[in-house]
Amino acid sequence: MNVYELLIVALAVILGSLVKGTTGLGLPLTAVPVIAFFVGVQDAVVIMAAPTAVSNAMLVREHRGELRFAEGLVMFAALGSFGAVVGAWLLPRINDQLLFLLLALVLTTFLVWKFSANEAKWSPNVQKWGKMPVAVTCGLAQGATGISGPLVAAWFQGLGVSRERFVVSNTAIFLLTGITQLVTLTITSQWSNQRIVGSILAALVVALALPFGIRIGRKLNAARFDRAVSAIIVACTVSLLIRAF
Repeated sequence: MNVYELLIVALAVILGSLVKGTTGLGLPLTAVPVIAFFVGVQDAVVIMAAPTAVSNAMLVREHRGELRFAEGLVMFAALGSFGAVVGAWLLPRINDQLLFLLLALVLTTFLVWKFSANEAKWSPNVQKWGKMPVAVTCGLAQGATGISGPLVAAWFQGLGVSRERFVVSNTAIFLLTGITQLVTLTITSQWSNQRIVGSILAALVVALALPFGIRIGRKLNAARFDRAVSAIIVACTVSLLIRAF
C-alpha cells in the first residue's frame, strides 16, 4: 500500500478505536472492510486479530470491577473460543459472501425484534436456552470474519445490563475468543511478513486512540448508550449486506 492508502487505513483504525472505547464494539466493523478493500478479506481479518485483542484487553482492565457480576461469562467465552477455532480454520476455506449474508440475516432478525417489541429484553426461556448457540455462533464469526461484536452486543443488549457490565461482558468474551483466534491463525501458518507488520502498526494506533473513546463513553447516559449500540448494529448489518452482494 502507498502512503495515501496507509493513511486511509490508519483513519479507519482510529475511528474504530474511538467507537470501541465508547461502546465496547465496532473496531473490526470499521477497520476490516477498509483494509479488505486494499489487501483482501483474509489479510484484513488476520491483520486486525491482534489489534482487536489489544483493544479488548484494555477495556477489560478498564471495567474489571464489573467482571464478578457478569453471570455465565465463563461458559459463554469457552463456547465462543471453541467456535473461534473452527472459524479460524474455515477462514481460507469458506465462502465470504455466504457467511456475511447469514450474519446479516441474524442481525436483521434481532433488529426487527428489538424495534417492534414492547420491552426489548430476552424472555427467561431465551436467556436459558439461547446462550449456547449464540456463543458458538459468535465464536465462528470471530474466527472466520473477525467481526463478532454485533452478535455478542445483540445478545447482551437483550439482557438489559448496565453500560459497564455490557462493555466488560462483551470485551472479555472478545478477548478470549480473540486469543483463541490468534493461536489458531499461528498454528495454521496464516501469518506473513506483511500481515505481521500491518498488525503491529494497527495495534499501536489502537493503543493510542482507544483511551479517548473510553472518555467519551463515560459521558453517555443509559439511553444514549443503547442508541449508540443499536446504531452500530444497524451499520454492521448494512455493511454485511453490501459485502454479501
